[in-house]
Amino acid sequence: MMIESRRSWVEQLFVAIIILIVFIFMAFALFDSGEATYAKAQLLFALIVLLITYREIGTFKVTKPRVKLSANLKIWLGLIGISLIVMALLEQVPSQILLNWNSANLAENTMFALAAGIFEESLTRGLFFSIFLQNMQYRSRSLKFTRSTIYSALIFGSLHLMNLRSGNSAAIIQQIFYAFALGIVLAAIRVTTNTLFWGIGVHFLIDWQPGIANPLSTATSWLPVLLIFGSMLVVGIVYLVKFDREYEKQSHLAKS
Repeated sequence: MMIESRRSWVEQLFVAIIILIVFIFMAFALFDSGEATYAKAQLLFALIVLLITYREIGTFKVTKPRVKLSANLKIWLGLIGISLIVMALLEQVPSQILLNWNSANLAENTMFALAAGIFEESLTRGLFFSIFLQNMQYRSRSLKFTRSTIYSALIFGSLHLMNLRSGNSAAIIQQIFYAFALGIVLAAIRVTTNTLFWGIGVHFLIDWQPGIANPLSTATSWLPVLLIFGSMLVVGIVYLVKFDREYEKQSHLAKS
């Protein structure tokens, strides 16, 4: 049922490392180039990475056919949806989106949010997820989707270390934690919908706010962070473990 990638995980890992090197170089080289120029460059690079991801994997799908969700899985998927809605409300995402419509930098904010959604989903939930999933398959590991999700979410969280150049370390540590938790949920969306584009859309909406180009890095109390994103993390991992088991069951039935 799992779709085989066009290239091996070793070849894909080499490409992913090159992409990361170029991304880091661009971030430092264009940091002071002006918002409009930086936004256009980021979006162009993100679209190139999306195309590279498709070329390396050969598809945006993970399984063929899509895994059918049991009643129990649907319940946990509903909990994921509720956790996302609660997070969006507490983080004031709807009001930030409305404010963005009246922003003088609407075009730049939109390009930055699209670039973040496309690039980070393509690289982490696309290319790195494929790398880890192929490796799990090669080594005949159990819980392939769960393990691949955790590893790719760790990379997703680590990407936010780049923000250390413009913020305090306490705030960035919190950002890394909730990026990791959000990465788990976005991967759950990826394997459930069997495409990258739903995750890109959710990611874009979360980031689509005024001041995304220069976000303020202010640490808050850990309690709400742990309550909101810790809940997302637990619900997401439980869902993925159950998804793995359902995938294995359906794979065995398809072979018999």
